Amino acid sequence: MIMQNKRKADFLARILGATGYFSGKPRLADFLGRLASSRNGVGIYPLPDGKTAAVDLSDRIQRLMWAAAYEPPVTRCLTALLRPGDTFIDVGAHIGYFSLIASSRVGPTGQVYAFEANCDRFKELQANAAAYPWLVCYSRAVWNKSGPIDFSNPQQLGESGWGKVAAVRKEGHIVSVDAISLDEWHEIAGFPAIRAIKIDAEGSEPFILEGMSRLISKTRPFLIVELNEQLLHEAGYSKDAVEKTIRDNQYRIFAMNSEGLEELSDSDGVMSPELLCLPVDRFEEAKAALQRVLPMG
Repeated sequence: MIMQNKRKADFLARILGATGYFSGKPRLADFLGRLASSRNGVGIYPLPDGKTAAVDLSDRIQRLMWAAAYEPPVTRCLTALLRPGDTFIDVGAHIGYFSLIASSRVGPTGQVYAFEANCDRFKELQANAAAYPWLVCYSRAVWNKSGPIDFSNPQQLGESGWGKVAAVRKEGHIVSVDAISLDEWHEIAGFPAIRAIKIDAEGSEPFILEGMSRLISKTRPFLIVELNEQLLHEAGYSKDAVEKTIRDNQYRIFAMNSEGLEELSDSDGVMSPELLCLPVDRFEEAKAALQRVLPMG
């Protein structure tokens, strides 16, 4: 898929993007996207700064992106937290949905770094990134150390978001990819200040966090982490263990949902797939930015 700077967004995408989120929107988006896919298979949706992006409407996840129905709390958090000139890291960038939103927010004085290990998704990510010179893409897995690592791609028709490191679950097509830790990348990049990091890596989160301890200590970024409890279990970890690691770094953890943000305590048995993690020392700063878009409970 490529950025379509001179093309208008689809009529349906404009309407769906303007309606905001409602409980049945993902189902409606999936239905309308399938209908639209029967024409030419490509959907054009608007970005916050007026540019547009193209997606493959034969793919379920990309249909949700096209309709602004893909993880709306994450979108709202990024929109609230990122400012012109900020630096953002997207781990598990897929085709660049959040990387593009972040790029439109931070602008040419900012920087976005996107990591995607799936070679098919990376091609789409790289093409989408062409409209934003400040969006840098890496065809690498993020792990706890550098070196080659096996990557698993289930290659399910119409489901593009399930690639994962084979050490978590080995299935489908297996290829060797380069991996890097964020600590090592941060040093190579010259230790830039990082405003926020999104991590969605299908069970690799414990290893990624292990490999970014120095970065966390140096820059205290806001973290958005998506957890899949089944894949964490297969990797030998649990949701509670991951949350403990984050809390040990002096973070407060909030579950993200369409109603707002709910703080989780050590004793909570709640499994929220999308977590917003705020450094204790930057909590008031984040709260002031977030309360405009997501109430905090």
